Parts: sequence; structure tokens; C-alpha cells
Amino acid sequence: MLSATNLGKKYRKIWAIEPLSLQLSQGMYGLLGPNGAGKSTLMRLLAGLLAPSTGDATVNGISVRSGSKARLQIGYVPQTFRMYPQLSAREWLRHVAKLKGIGSCREQHCEADRLLSLVHLEKEADRPARTYSSGMVKRLGIAQALLGSPAVIIVDEPTTGLDPEERVRLRHVLSELAQSSVVLLSTHVLGDVESSCSDVIVLGNGKLHYNGRVAGLAQFAEGKLWEWEASHHEWQAIAQERLLAARKTSEGVLCRAIADTPPSPYATAAKPAMEDGYMALISSLSAAKGR
Repeated sequence: MLSATNLGKKYRKIWAIEPLSLQLSQGMYGLLGPNGAGKSTLMRLLAGLLAPSTGDATVNGISVRSGSKARLQIGYVPQTFRMYPQLSAREWLRHVAKLKGIGSCREQHCEADRLLSLVHLEKEADRPARTYSSGMVKRLGIAQALLGSPAVIIVDEPTTGLDPEERVRLRHVLSELAQSSVVLLSTHVLGDVESSCSDVIVLGNGKLHYNGRVAGLAQFAEGKLWEWEASHHEWQAIAQERLLAARKTSEGVLCRAIADTPPSPYATAAKPAMEDGYMALISSLSAAKGR
């Protein structure tokens, strides 16, 4: 169990994260929000890497700020993972295992081999890291975070810059971990959340705006999602920044937009999905901030 109670972070007079409370149990959770929403700050607070201004976070009842006992229960994977490029994955994991104080040399070797298999790096385990693809490096970052079998894994933007095949492979690794751990996944790729997570947390302007089932996000677009086919002439006059999608057809352009009222006389209400609800929520936050 990963819990946050009245957890917040303030810099001078500005809240980077306004006080919030969460309870996350076994499974995978998506953390969504636009740039500057406070996602990285929240993850660092939950991982015990940043001191809060108020409240606390706990792992199985132990404060994340209580020292090594709590830190060993948390695996944190930053967006950019760096290592010594001349070392192989096997050498790196054994090195980090030793730094973490994991058992004997034999236990360190066994743990490194187990994790290399888990993240599907066995075949490349003895190549120097400078020869790895970006996806392989990210999988190695996850393996490093798993040393010591932590109860909580916090991962920041793991699929950024990856090709579709590597993204799917990495999602499978995280899904396997979520069978026995709390996995918190921060991403801008809504498809990764929709395909892998059962629950989602949405931040905006440093505030918690949604914490619940992925499918529940669609409610924010109920009665606000419209579809219509615009002629080529009408297309020129549409405020395109309001569109969610536009696809050329033989007759014109098929448009999809979020709006309180029909954006065209020909627009009809559409059934929203998770992505539509997220975009409606973020649009409403941006509008409120601009007022």
C-alpha cells in the first residue's frame, strides 16, 4: 500500500502540489497531466526524494522519509536513466546490488540474472551499455529499480521516444510487475494508460482533479463531444485549435471537437471515450486558469 495524507509541496508562496491524499494498492496506476501539472514533483514526494511542505507519504505504514528501510521498498525510474556506458547490463546490476547491500556476491549475481530475465535483456546482458537502444536502456532502468524487490515502483515517462514495438514490450514488463506491486506510471501517451492501467490520477495546475477508474474519465466529455463532416469551404473557417481530430474524406473533412454547444449546425453528439474525457477535463482547467 502506498498512501499520501495531506501531501503537498510549496516553493515560497506557490504550491507546486497542493495538499492531496491518495491510497494506492496492488496494481498499475496512470498519472496524467499537462506539462507543469506537478507530476514529477508528486512522484519525487512519493519516492521520498523530495521533502514535503505538508503531510507525508507511507509505504506499508512506513514513512518514505524514515531512511533506508522505507527506500528499499520503493523503486524509482526517472525519465532519463544514466549509467556507465562501458559496463554491461549484468555488471551494472551487480554493481548497484552491492551498493544497496543486497546479500553475498552469489545473491547479487542471482538477483541480477533474475531481473535481466524479467525485463527481457538476457541476450544482451553482456554487451556494453553504449550499444543499447533507448528501449533497452529504459528496461535496464526498470531492472535497477527492482533490485531488492520493492513493494512500490514509480516510473516517469518510460515510453517517451520508443518505437511501437518497444513501447508494447515495456508495457508488458510493467503489467507483470503490477501483479504483485504498486506501479505508478507517469506518461503523456494516453494509449499506454488505457491499455495497461485500471485506475488513473489526473493533475492540473498542481491540484488533484481526478482519481478513479480509467473508464470514468469519459464522464468529463458527456454532452460535450461532437462530430460532423465539414465541406472544404467550411473547413477553412473552423477554429482548428478546438478540434480533437480531423480526417479528410471524399466529401470534405470529418471533424471531432469538445464544446459546450454544437460547433456546427451539422454537429451531432458522440459517445466519449477515455481520451475525450481527459481532453475535456484539461481544456476546462486551461480555460479556468485563463480567466
